[in-house]
Amino acid sequence: MNNPPTQAASETSGQVSSNPATGGQIARGAAWMMGFKLFDRSIGLVSTLMLARILTPGDFGLVAMATAVVAILELMGAFGFDSALIQRQNTQREHYDTAWTFNVIFGVTIAIFLLILAIPAAGFYHEPRLKYILPVLAISAFTSGFENIGTVAFRKELDFKSEFRFLAFKRVTAFIVTVTLAFTLRTYWALIAGVVTGKLVSVFISYRLHPYRPRLSLAAKKDLLHFSKWIFFSNLINVLQGRSVDFILGRTVGSHGLGIYNIGSEIAVMPSTELIAPLNRAVFPAYSRLAGNTSQLWLRFQDVYGTICLIVFPVTSGLLCIAPLIVQVLLGQQWLEAIPIMQIIAVCGLAGALQSNLYLVIVALGKPKSNTMLSACLLVVSLPTTIYASLQYGALGAAYAHLVISLFGLVGIIFVFSQVTGIRARFLGLAMWRPLLASGIMSAIVYSADAWTVTAWPHLPPPIKVIGLISLGAISYVLSVFLIWVLLGRPQGAELTLISGFQAKFKMWKHQRFPTTS
Repeated sequence: MNNPPTQAASETSGQVSSNPATGGQIARGAAWMMGFKLFDRSIGLVSTLMLARILTPGDFGLVAMATAVVAILELMGAFGFDSALIQRQNTQREHYDTAWTFNVIFGVTIAIFLLILAIPAAGFYHEPRLKYILPVLAISAFTSGFENIGTVAFRKELDFKSEFRFLAFKRVTAFIVTVTLAFTLRTYWALIAGVVTGKLVSVFISYRLHPYRPRLSLAAKKDLLHFSKWIFFSNLINVLQGRSVDFILGRTVGSHGLGIYNIGSEIAVMPSTELIAPLNRAVFPAYSRLAGNTSQLWLRFQDVYGTICLIVFPVTSGLLCIAPLIVQVLLGQQWLEAIPIMQIIAVCGLAGALQSNLYLVIVALGKPKSNTMLSACLLVVSLPTTIYASLQYGALGAAYAHLVISLFGLVGIIFVFSQVTGIRARFLGLAMWRPLLASGIMSAIVYSADAWTVTAWPHLPPPIKVIGLISLGAISYVLSVFLIWVLLGRPQGAELTLISGFQAKFKMWKHQRFPTTS
């Protein structure tokens, strides 16, 4: 196979198609990725809930320590070659082969370092079990480097149906292995086995789903590294920001406190950042294709960013209202310490969701350096802040430090985005304020209903109460958004785009179900 692994590859030149992404393509891609993320997080939620009642916070904290070491070592390969291949519109086979070769080199190197650092890491954390865990994780690091680079073409060509199949298969397999071993062994080894299985299956299925067969080559190393160097530094900084808490808490409060923090954080970001991640995954290739047509890019961005605001504000507000019930129902009594952490990290997830799409536009325009410089400035502030807060107040202090840095990051990326694109911050504010107001109305209704049930129905089962409050919140939010939009004269925005889309889908369904006769 001599051409790059894209469905629209030219048979003669080996170059990819640069057809502009349409709104329909973006919508279908977003739908597939949102569908996968809902599927993935549903499995993740079920897995977390089952494992949280079988394993202890200390088990989760121990695995977090190990995976933090892996994450730091994986930085040596964090060049974001996937993004480089997607962003380039004239990709050749040599670019894919070079990216795959680098991945193989990094995977082998990381595996070797995991073997070397197993005993020192165990000493750093005062956790002797790590000297057995890290060598096992070296297997997954070694294997993952050989994953078929051809699967990048699924995103580049907006073939998100194939992307869904690829991601879903390995997720389901890892889930089955983890849960089965958790019930059988009832130890942290179930979590480790799930990680390793996911990597092994990912490599296997990548070659089953895509016909591309990579070759060892570094012919395009200069071309790839030129674009990816700023992504590397940005990823380096982001991982240091994201995993610094694991290192600090693992050292200062041990595996129990780290486990509480990580599970609380995982639950907190599920309804906000995790819902937006697939949307971002779908729109980045489209943004890259439209980079040369700024007017079309801004139209697409306006729809996407407005949709993000419509999603993240209500889910974050709802989680803040019912976090105690969520922990009680989903996790159990041993996780009550996670309640305030969940509420704080939920706001961090909101800030992260609001800024993530801005980062993508900047990268799609070929200016990742701006993101990197901002991330570097935040890292300089976040590391000492997190260390001090963790030493003084433990896991809760780390959560507050995360909140402060997240808010600074949101302000910073809005400023950088405005400088790079020329779009004023006021434009982003207009996309935010209607969902924010509707979320405030929803929160008042949910909070009042929660307080009323305490006195009116004191013996109402918590699961029923959670379902009722979530349903009430969803209905009140949708009605609030619609009424605010109508009262303002039905302005252009995400509301109009979504309603028009629903109307078009309904007309299509009606035409198919009840075709008119001549």
